[in-house]
Amino acid sequence: MIGIRNIILLSTMVVLLSSCSSVMVSEDYDPSVSFGKYDSFAIGDKDPDRDVDPRYDNELINTRFNRTITSVLQDKGFTYTGSDSESDFTVSFDYSVRPKMDLYNINRQVGFSYGSYNRYGGIGAKTCTDISEFDQGVLFVDIKDSRTEKLIWRGTATDIVSIHATPEKISDQVEELVNAVLDDFPPG
Repeated sequence: MIGIRNIILLSTMVVLLSSCSSVMVSEDYDPSVSFGKYDSFAIGDKDPDRDVDPRYDNELINTRFNRTITSVLQDKGFTYTGSDSESDFTVSFDYSVRPKMDLYNINRQVGFSYGSYNRYGGIGAKTCTDISEFDQGVLFVDIKDSRTEKLIWRGTATDIVSIHATPEKISDQVEELVNAVLDDFPPG
């Protein structure tokens, strides 16, 4: 009986913990576009004029993003052509990491005390502010119509990341961001 109770408890904890995700996602798109006409895609080039930070903009992480974006879109039924001229839409992405800081006012406490023989009593109050510093990864995925070269969809995902992670952890973070941002593509 104890074994079944432990299994149920463990299963419940796994489900609850796996549903916790810190990825925040938003999207914007042109509502006049009929996304049903798009069947094939290509991965576009990165903007050469943007600022480059070698901590997070390197061939290794770019390959992870390209591979994951391609895989997710193929799983959705789109065909990868590899060429802008042969595709219906072009996907490009930009990834950056920025330092963030959160402030939390906590530990509001009020205390009362009294001394012996009703002497040396007092009232005290205390408020603390906790500061949390972290790195936030921001992924932008832009989808443009290959024929008109107009932006038709943009997805944004943010998550807390570690720039000192293992290759496996980085791959997991990339997959989580890409899956989250492309979850509602195509809209409708």
